[in-house]
Amino acid sequence: MTLTTDFAITIVDYPAKRLAGFRTQTTVPAASHDCSPLWRKFHSETKKRPDWRRKKSYGLFVRPNQSISLDFWTALEIASDIPVPEGMEIFELSSGKFVHCLIPNAADILMAYHTVYSIWIQSQNAYDIDMESACFELYPPRWTPNDAFDLYVPLKTKEQERNKENDFETSINEGHL
Repeated sequence: MTLTTDFAITIVDYPAKRLAGFRTQTTVPAASHDCSPLWRKFHSETKKRPDWRRKKSYGLFVRPNQSISLDFWTALEIASDIPVPEGMEIFELSSGKFVHCLIPNAADILMAYHTVYSIWIQSQNAYDIDMESACFELYPPRWTPNDAFDLYVPLKTKEQERNKENDFETSINEGHL
């Protein structure tokens, strides 16, 4: 792994996307082991559809209901009028603000996650990571481990978090919880 923290990091607005793909449940320590078979299954399916080989592919991590486990998805964007192949599921990626990090190659992936989640976010006064939304990697068509790819980490404003906490406290004080 290249030890660099010199990643191109920006804040972007990312549009909502309708994705189709496969998912598995995993944890952070087991992700590298659990995700490889899902990628093989995904690539096997996309090879059957020549028009899909020209599309970018998504690797998404979603933490359902504040649990320790993660849902990992391999997916691609699909139009609403395209039928979903048997065995695949739909994932609706919400629009929002994201940290965008260009990763030069697969060897730098762990350092990129560390940089965004541990170093970059601590330098932010207005933003925090939105742990309730999907984080994803976006790979160009015909990607290889030596090629660059993108990491998108969802953001929320610290103001949104304060408002959420205030709403919770108000609910408690009014006896709604």
